[in-house]
Amino acid sequence: MATKAELVRELQDLEDEYRFWLVEAIVIARGLDDMEEQIDQHEYELGPERAADFRLRLARTRERHLSIEEKIRYVRLRLEELHKRLAEIPGE
Repeated sequence: MATKAELVRELQDLEDEYRFWLVEAIVIARGLDDMEEQIDQHEYELGPERAADFRLRLARTRERHLSIEEKIRYVRLRLEELHKRLAEIPGE
């Protein structure tokens, strides 16, 4: 069984990872929204083929964004699990 110090370190590492992925997801979401708006505003200038290409790229990026959000959910669940385990360990 892991010691309390090991669990605390693992918890800190996971919290760092959680914050990293959360910031990444926010940045990507904002970028996706901005890009979609730009495509909509300049669709006529871009032409139908180029606008369609940008939308396809945007869709792929949205898929990657969803996978990052899944990673965030997994890390959050792992954090909750570690918090529970840590609470069950008596102080050292």
